[in-house]
Amino acid sequence: MNLVKAELRKLVYSRSTYGLLLASIFVAVLSTVVTPIVIEQDETGVFGSLEDRAMVDGVYANAISSYIFAIILGILIMSGEFRHGTAVATFLASPKRARVLIAKLVVTALAGALFQIISAGLSVLTGYYTLTFFENVASPSESVFINLAVASVLSGAVLGLVGVAIGSLIRNQLIAIVSTLVWLFVLEPIVLLLFVDAGKWLPTGAITGMLALEFESEAIGVSTADYLSPGISALVLLGYGAVFTAVALVTSMRRDID
Repeated sequence: MNLVKAELRKLVYSRSTYGLLLASIFVAVLSTVVTPIVIEQDETGVFGSLEDRAMVDGVYANAISSYIFAIILGILIMSGEFRHGTAVATFLASPKRARVLIAKLVVTALAGALFQIISAGLSVLTGYYTLTFFENVASPSESVFINLAVASVLSGAVLGLVGVAIGSLIRNQLIAIVSTLVWLFVLEPIVLLLFVDAGKWLPTGAITGMLALEFESEAIGVSTADYLSPGISALVLLGYGAVFTAVALVTSMRRDID
């Protein structure tokens, strides 16, 4: 518990924490504000209409789009020890490295979930306000907000764990963050283009599956019909967290600390 308290203090007193939170809120809010505008101004009908409940559900579902910051938070919490040269002192204070790593994992999971709750909550409110400016807007489904809340908490916690694992494996903070961004925004889309069916097993696909959206567009080649059910998607996401956590624990126990 003392290690957990120490990690919480580091997190609370770090200015980067609040910068990431503001960035997370901004991205989530921007997603729900811009989406209905794009849908309404699209004359080709590619994105459908706000009169369709599925489209309105999709607007609110975009509130979860800032999950990348949960990963970055986890990377900063772990790799910051090596960047600022505090790793030696930290592990000397607590020679059992597993305890230190577990404390970081617990704090990051809580912080990541909190990031997502705050960002998604504010994003839903701004999305609702934005939709009031449009006419003939369909009512959202009753389950979208429940699914969004569960997906926000779980994605924030699990991806925070993944971030800590990445920071443990790649100790250079810049390389760790850039590698993560490259995977999410370059490599993963390529994988989706080459292996469409594999998308539902990827982290972003699992998050989408948890939202249980009913969206299909032949024009842009997107369909959620074949995605996993919310329950199985949650298990897949938890599986990623478990694997990355195990790898981080094993590697941190064996590698030398400079």
